Amino acid sequence: MRPKKRYYTHKRYSGIIYAELVNPTTGQKLAARSTGTTDHDEAVLVIADWLKNGIPTGRTKKPQTIEAAAGIEGILKMIRKTDLNSDDALRIVTTLKDRGLISISATKAGSGSVDFAEFLEEFWDYTVSPYIREKLAHGHSIGKRHCYENMSRFNRYWEPAFKGRTLDSITRQDLKDFSLELADKGLAPATINKIMAVGTTTLVWAYREGLIPENPTEGLISFSGEVKKRGVLTPLEVQALFAHPWKDERAYVGNLLSCTTGLRIGEVLAIKQEDIEKYTLNVRHSWSIHDGLKCPKNGESRRVPLLPEVRGKLLALAESNPYGPDGFIFYGMFENKPVIPHLLLDGLQHTLKEIGINAKERGIVFHS
Repeated sequence: MRPKKRYYTHKRYSGIIYAELVNPTTGQKLAARSTGTTDHDEAVLVIADWLKNGIPTGRTKKPQTIEAAAGIEGILKMIRKTDLNSDDALRIVTTLKDRGLISISATKAGSGSVDFAEFLEEFWDYTVSPYIREKLAHGHSIGKRHCYENMSRFNRYWEPAFKGRTLDSITRQDLKDFSLELADKGLAPATINKIMAVGTTTLVWAYREGLIPENPTEGLISFSGEVKKRGVLTPLEVQALFAHPWKDERAYVGNLLSCTTGLRIGEVLAIKQEDIEKYTLNVRHSWSIHDGLKCPKNGESRRVPLLPEVRGKLLALAESNPYGPDGFIFYGMFENKPVIPHLLLDGLQHTLKEIGINAKERGIVFHS
């Protein structure tokens, strides 16, 4: 009786000899494997070793019997032929992960195949974003101004760079390359980090929600560098600043109030007459063009000491308010809104210029 053939060989276009081993139980040929040589005799020796000791597999080249290899190929063949849905595929991947054979996560096909730019745009839209809705529901603070600024960064940097890409196609290398392109533009490190946060925050959330199988932001390095320091006026310069006539009384009092209490510009604009006490000022709100009245930045109201002279100037402004005692101390053109922040900023810069100080050169800003 003629013995069963145990393998077949053939050469590829490169001249390398490939072998198809035969499953002794079923007689079926296994997938072709390279012997790594163009010499027939050497190939035969390699094949003989496989038949005797097993076929090397994986990175460790751990030998695997022909029967085991045939079993794996049978499974793969069945997967290729079977009509699988996304739930079936997830079960297969989960089984492999549970056995410790793979470490990647997986999600159903389609959940991350949305347009990345459109996903980013919706993510930072205050009115429709599920991320923002979730933050607010859990009592976390996130302002409309923050979302507006991030939407601007999206429009300027992210949308042109990732147009046509899907959410699940974004890789760590993509993000790294993008960040380096921003650095090449000469942007400050802090600015680059803010721009990057527009996309990385979105991708981390998408990963947590199971929309993408892996977190492409993992291992990304943020940019560091020396932050430009704000300029500071000397005590004599401060005296000269407030001794000089100002074009607008509201700008004068607003800057004086901030200088003597440490209030932020939004907190200054939000002050009403009811917040003025005998010796203190009750800081309960902050004003933002995008958010309107909101909590102060730290999320809590506070009382700060109020100098009698500053208190008198605040009450005098309140008396001149055309909208009555319930309006904002720093009133503007509309009854329900204070003056725009630029009136305070422009007033400061104009007066500094008149007393011989170049605000831009010195880095002097409202919070200096």
